[in-house]
Amino acid sequence: MIKRAPLTEAEKQYVLQRKQAGATLRQLAEELDCALITARKWWRYGRDQAQPQRRGRPAAGPVSSYPSELAERAVALKRAHPHWGPANVKLELREQLQLAPTDLPSDARLAVLFKRRCPEAVQPRQHTHYPEKPLASVRYPHQRWQVDAQEKIQLTNGELATILNIRDEFSAVIVASRAFVTTTPKGWRKLTFAEVQTALRQAFAEWGRPDELQTDHEVVYTGSPAADFPALFSLWLLGLDITHVTGRSRRPTDQAEGERTHRTVGDMAWKDEPCTTVVELQALLDRRRQRYNQHYPSHAAHCQGQPPLMVCPTASYSGRPFREDVEWELFSMERVERELARHVWIRQVSASGGTSIASHLYAVGRTYAGHPVAVSYRPATHAFRFDLSDGTTAAELPAYELTQADLIGYVPVAGQLAQPFQLPLPLEGV
Repeated sequence: MIKRAPLTEAEKQYVLQRKQAGATLRQLAEELDCALITARKWWRYGRDQAQPQRRGRPAAGPVSSYPSELAERAVALKRAHPHWGPANVKLELREQLQLAPTDLPSDARLAVLFKRRCPEAVQPRQHTHYPEKPLASVRYPHQRWQVDAQEKIQLTNGELATILNIRDEFSAVIVASRAFVTTTPKGWRKLTFAEVQTALRQAFAEWGRPDELQTDHEVVYTGSPAADFPALFSLWLLGLDITHVTGRSRRPTDQAEGERTHRTVGDMAWKDEPCTTVVELQALLDRRRQRYNQHYPSHAAHCQGQPPLMVCPTASYSGRPFREDVEWELFSMERVERELARHVWIRQVSASGGTSIASHLYAVGRTYAGHPVAVSYRPATHAFRFDLSDGTTAAELPAYELTQADLIGYVPVAGQLAQPFQLPLPLEGV
């Protein structure tokens, strides 16, 4: 279960205005993807023009049990040194006032004091909301692949390479180790969306498509940390009937198999056999990957000292076919649009009359400057509709870069399919 961010002020105002316009609380909860009790709570607060009570004991001052001179001196120090934390402020107080450590407040109390008395001097922190629980365990081969990049691999010709490792979580099979040159005139770069697609297409063609694909929160996979619109990577996978999942932020143990693959591949290949070019590195990676999957006595959870494909021969193919020349036929744009149509995004119209969706600016109109709008996707017209809080439509504008060609990255050539290909059939209950 993914925990959504708390309602923004614009969303709270949207709840009040939409409820006054006749919408039900259940409709509002579905639109904002929040709990019914959350929508009810903010409707009542808005209706009664009230504010929620602070949690905990009544505020008596975070350092009220200490001399007032101490609090004033601490606040003055914080204002003079905005980048100092409570520990630095305490050290300075000890020197200025000649106090013992036990005569000073705790770091936590000072932090509360600074937020209350001089919030302008407190350094802002962004807290991104990610899944609060680890993903459920896998039960069969190719249920979930883990994808992760190992960066800054030094080649002997002076270039830098990045290796994208893909591993099946259940069987421990190394699905792919694909090398890319990432040297730039100024140093080094991240992998692009097109490069990740290339590696995955080759893996899909060799092993079949998995049910799920797990990544970290790199921008190429999830977009900006502050974005609430699905990334192109997620939508591309969705069109191929693959679920994109992510681990928790700053929890490398959620991606343990992928991290372990980096060391395995490095120990077996490039660490002791430096390569001159990325072509030479790729050939080495392919040989070592085959050795690991078929002959190496792996100590992964399900392998028990045996090669992954010997212990789990069904991992040789997922049963869900893929070929790049028929990707257009396999891809379901209807599935993508159906998913987009399930959501509503709340935006604030700027003074110039614009607002953004997925990094694209949409001109709603200066008439609605400062108003919150509910943005929804309309599959029939392939457009975004911008509704005001009273239910009236401010604008309906064509969606940018959300066509099937945009997600796949190309338009197929007529007559491209050279040989027959059997699409997957619904075999449930046969």
